[in-house]
Amino acid sequence: MDYDVIIAGGSFAGLAAAVQLRGKRVLLIEPNRIGAVQTSACATPLSVLEATRTQDSLLQVHRRIILHTPRRVFAVKLPYPFCTFDYQTFCRQLLAQTDARVLQARVIGRRGHIVYTTRGSYDAAMLIDATGWRAALATNGRLQTAPPRDMSFGVETEVPLDNPDLYFWYEPDRLLPKGVTWLFPIGAGARAGIASYDGHTRISKVLVNWLNSDLGQRARPSHGGYFPHRRRPPCEHGVLCVGDAAGQCLPLTGEGIRPALYFGTMAGMIARSFCEGAMSEAQALKQYQRFVQRHSAFYSLGTAAQKLLTNIPVSWMAGLGAIIERGGLFPQALNAYRRAIDPRLIALRPAEGRIPHPLIQKWITA
Repeated sequence: MDYDVIIAGGSFAGLAAAVQLRGKRVLLIEPNRIGAVQTSACATPLSVLEATRTQDSLLQVHRRIILHTPRRVFAVKLPYPFCTFDYQTFCRQLLAQTDARVLQARVIGRRGHIVYTTRGSYDAAMLIDATGWRAALATNGRLQTAPPRDMSFGVETEVPLDNPDLYFWYEPDRLLPKGVTWLFPIGAGARAGIASYDGHTRISKVLVNWLNSDLGQRARPSHGGYFPHRRRPPCEHGVLCVGDAAGQCLPLTGEGIRPALYFGTMAGMIARSFCEGAMSEAQALKQYQRFVQRHSAFYSLGTAAQKLLTNIPVSWMAGLGAIIERGGLFPQALNAYRRAIDPRLIALRPAEGRIPHPLIQKWITA
């Protein structure tokens, strides 16, 4: 074998897996320079930056959410801080924690453990697919479509606004049916975006009009794309799928960074254990699948919440916002939300070049 592990995709999930494989022969295949193409709003709990040791990418810390509904605006204190960060710095700091070889190429197909790219073919004992919703490795390079039932779609831009809080607008009659709008301050400015839960792609004009009418800003979307809200199989044809390749973006909130890092970390742990002879390939695939399935109830709850939110009468939103604003339910829900995709797992690092198999079992069976 040319490599112990080939990882296709050099963003959050792929880099997290590569961190766990330091000391192994790892090829990281990414069509762009690492950190060059941002498709995320890059907002996450501050504990994620601490867990990944990427604090130098921090742009701004946020301790409140401001929620705009058709009838009222609600201010809610967060039980733990969120933050916005610089994508390029974050990715490069993660890359510096690996010793993977980076190949700037595109995956065009696979046969068994041989991966064909635009810059040659390579083989490895284990394959990890972190190529996003297209899942280039797992689907053997076949172009994937993005059916609305499986995907949300969002666009975003940056505007010169400064504020300490995270802002959300849920006003389906005025802005976008079954959609959400946000403003995430980043220190010297803010990221403003809009997303359609139904996967509608012609939403740039809505964002432009909203920026002009509500914020007095003139800007056009600079980046965006699809993000899944329905899970895919975590293992396909002998490939470990992580992040959007496995549909691990969280429903309702659209948070994809933390789950990508979380499941990428576990995929890297299991791949490392396989490389060190602690388990067979079949056992490794089964262990990863079991770990992912442990989170099924959490994802099902998020899917139900997304469906409920996008179908309830608009008049109910004020009552829902009031419950969130005054009760202890919201902090409890957010704490449970954090525990379900626990940043403490992301913080784990290989000890003396080896991760003992019982550690993996602990997180699978906890």
